This record gives sequence, C-alpha cells and structure tokens, in this order.
Amino acid sequence: MASKNKTFPPSLSSLGINNSSILYQLSADELHKITLQSNQGVETSSEALVVNTGEFTGRSPMDRFIVKDAITDDKVWWGEVNIPFAPQDFDCLYDRVISYLEEKDLYVRDCFACS
Repeated sequence: MASKNKTFPPSLSSLGINNSSILYQLSADELHKITLQSNQGVETSSEALVVNTGEFTGRSPMDRFIVKDAITDDKVWWGEVNIPFAPQDFDCLYDRVISYLEEKDLYVRDCFACS
C-alpha cells in the first residue's frame, strides 16, 4: 500500500495525460483561494465560499453507462439504469477526454469512500 503522506505530484502519463499541470493534495484553504482568484466563486460576509453551479447540479439518472463486453455481459443488470456502452465507443470517448485534459490545470486528491 502506498504512503498516505505523498507530497509530490503523481504522473498521469500512464493514463495518457502528459502536458497538464497537476495541483496535488491542495488544502481547503488553497482551493478556496484559487476559486476566488479564478472568479469561480465568491465569499459571503462570514468568509464561506459560494459557487453557482448553474443548471447542472448533479448526475442525470439516465447517464449511467457501463462498457458491455465479455467481462460485464452476464454480470450487469442491463436496462434503464445500467445502459450498455460499446467498447469502441468508450475508447473514442476516452481519447476525447484525454485530448481535452491536455494543458489544463488538474486537481488531484488521493482519497477513498467506503466503510
């Protein structure tokens, strides 16, 4: 298991991301400051951060796509909730996302969610 005290930015080249700036393990205060500097949020009189997300406030219930292949074909309950996604369509989407992320600031945080 990797150390929990990493302070260096990891490489994302194994994912195909090579020319981006990685902002790694930033504190809440650092993220707060960046949000204000980039005009992506404002502070209230109590110094709480407020961000307007616009009309898109969460995941659409019809946006759960799972690659349907030999591994998942008989293990997923396919239907309105688990929508099948062709492997070649995933590969095309992956390439588009990687291209979009080139030369962007990427915020990376090592964390987990579970019991």
